[in-house]
Amino acid sequence: MLKRLSLLVLPVVVLASGLAASAGGCGGGGAQQAYNVDGGAGEGGGGNGDAMLLNGGDASTGLAIQPQNPTLNVTMPGMTLPFQAILAGISAPQMATWSLSSGAVGTIDQSGVFSASGVIGGAAQVTAQVGGLTASTTLTVHLALTDNPGNIDPGTQGKLQAGGSADAGFKWLYPYDQTVFARGIAAPVLQTAGTAFDAALVHVSMPGLDYQGFYGPSNPGRAPLTASAWTAISMSAGGGDVIKVQITKISGGMVSGPITETWRMAQGNLSGTVYYNSYNSQLAGNTGAVMSLRPGGSAKVVVAGCRVCHTVSADGSMLVAANEVPNVAATDRVWDLKNNAATVFDAPNREWAFGALYPDASRFLRFGVLPDQGGAAPWAPNVRGLGQFGDLPSALFDPKNGQPIPAPGLDGANLHMMMPIFSPDGKMVAFNHYDAGKGHTVAVMDFAAATNTFSNLRDVASLPSSYLGWPAFTPDNKFLFFAAGTNLEYDTVSDNTMVIPQPTSDLWVAHIPTATQASADELNGVGGGGYYLPFGEMAEGHLNYEPTLLPLSVGGYYWVVFTSRREYGNTLNAADPYDLNAAPGARKKLWVAAVDMDTQEHPFSKAQDITHPAFYLDGQELSSGNMRGFWALDPCAQNGSGCETGDQCCTGFCRQTTGADGGPTFTCVPPAGCANTSEKCTTTADCCGASSGVTCISGFCATPAAK
Repeated sequence: MLKRLSLLVLPVVVLASGLAASAGGCGGGGAQQAYNVDGGAGEGGGGNGDAMLLNGGDASTGLAIQPQNPTLNVTMPGMTLPFQAILAGISAPQMATWSLSSGAVGTIDQSGVFSASGVIGGAAQVTAQVGGLTASTTLTVHLALTDNPGNIDPGTQGKLQAGGSADAGFKWLYPYDQTVFARGIAAPVLQTAGTAFDAALVHVSMPGLDYQGFYGPSNPGRAPLTASAWTAISMSAGGGDVIKVQITKISGGMVSGPITETWRMAQGNLSGTVYYNSYNSQLAGNTGAVMSLRPGGSAKVVVAGCRVCHTVSADGSMLVAANEVPNVAATDRVWDLKNNAATVFDAPNREWAFGALYPDASRFLRFGVLPDQGGAAPWAPNVRGLGQFGDLPSALFDPKNGQPIPAPGLDGANLHMMMPIFSPDGKMVAFNHYDAGKGHTVAVMDFAAATNTFSNLRDVASLPSSYLGWPAFTPDNKFLFFAAGTNLEYDTVSDNTMVIPQPTSDLWVAHIPTATQASADELNGVGGGGYYLPFGEMAEGHLNYEPTLLPLSVGGYYWVVFTSRREYGNTLNAADPYDLNAAPGARKKLWVAAVDMDTQEHPFSKAQDITHPAFYLDGQELSSGNMRGFWALDPCAQNGSGCETGDQCCTGFCRQTTGADGGPTFTCVPPAGCANTSEKCTTTADCCGASSGVTCISGFCATPAAK
């Protein structure tokens, strides 16, 4: 039965079957439902027009909004707050046109009456227009929500709210403190150490939301946030908000907690698709496969069988991977991802392994292979058969038919680009510069697509004690991520049984303009002067490999996906991080971390840690070993197709239109005026808000998150 909890200071909306309205609360609510006005009118929104004009209105035009900067405490969907347009001190109710910057928190009608959605809180800008005059104010909707998926009785709820200290071993295992999440992903499963839960309270608080969720028994201790709760949390959080998350548990009548950590929320939905190698995949018939996974979705088989050594174009249109069929000579095959993974071309033998596709899949850059060098070959034993071709320098090809493409600056240079990759805009290429550094150096070259010319070779990172592999550009071409490992095979595990211990690796960043380098500490698990990974450095440290990045920014950050053999909360805890047959699953999974963007206000003058603690990429098969996530955009949609952001559209523009039912919807449209965030641009001047920090990065407008 739905009811209010009297222990909360604010009234509460009870979550059940989504975020449902309370059946026993007040009616549709008017302005008499209390709201707080910051720095102006008191309860109920008093104050005269002149006061409002001087207290945040537009004195130069004589237009103002009353009340100014209110905070509305919402107890149920449909609660209302009326606004007035004040023109020269006189109410102008029939003259104003009203708009709201965020439809998530609610709606505003043309009488100026705001109606709360009751499911999402946060700030929104209310704007009134009278003729050529406009005025705006900020409305903050504060929700107080409660959820009881565990059907916990009121007496136990009260004990949990009171807290306790019974279990000294009660601590967070997952997520990590100070994680930056993005919208559009699956709700995380909160996981703790210590005794099992008989019941648990999850309390989340921030300026726009106060959430209390009561979860049922769990051994080991896990609280899987409900989908409706995660929507409220992720959508209510502003970019600058610190999200305080607490768990309290009761076991055998004894209460422990709360234990506390904080998160932040990027102001955008993760986009694109991650393509990765999977081993022992049940979806693929307990064999290997290239899988696809959209953030917030579930893994799908792209091509099954031994399909390792894959590469995907940044636009998500083409895949190159091994094609190994029993009793048939192995090849490297090209697949068309826009056409149900139809075969495009079979490269001879295995000459295209781990090469680089140009962002639009119009070119393919071959991995440069050196012959076996007496046990010091620059590649893994299982691929070392490439040495049968002798000296195989890098070269450029048409991936649709395998025909060579003349490439000045590369042809005849006898350059062996190991693990090459193009930048998202196609203007640069990075690779392990084995010819010069024998595996310990990463280099970049410029690439001119008009003439297919390579130039300006320079080393940007060097670590004499590590083997540097899998470079990947940030979308602005200023940083490279790369793995720095102990294994000359550049792999996450050695095929050589004599290699003891097995390979370890950490991710690093190189600042391309200054050719400086730094460890990506926060991503690797280091913070506050030591390891924050809950099981410690010996169990979880130095197990991070193979980074790639989403080709554009989302919510003010770049995003890197990488392979890690770390433990996952209390879900994946095999003693041997290299065991692919561990139950319930191998500690070889994909993780994602937010990456800070370079801004004019806070430029990076050299390499430094630009990462944040990572989160587990939900939707992978738990039982399989997953690696080498290659993050690409989804094939673009044509005009008239549904969309969420401009990067999903072939034109690069996604705008609100009128749907068939007469209601608002978002569709791909032709270019229209200045570009919003995530819409297509050529220069920063193309972006709406260019004067306030919005910038054009890799062809899309982006707003960096505040540091």
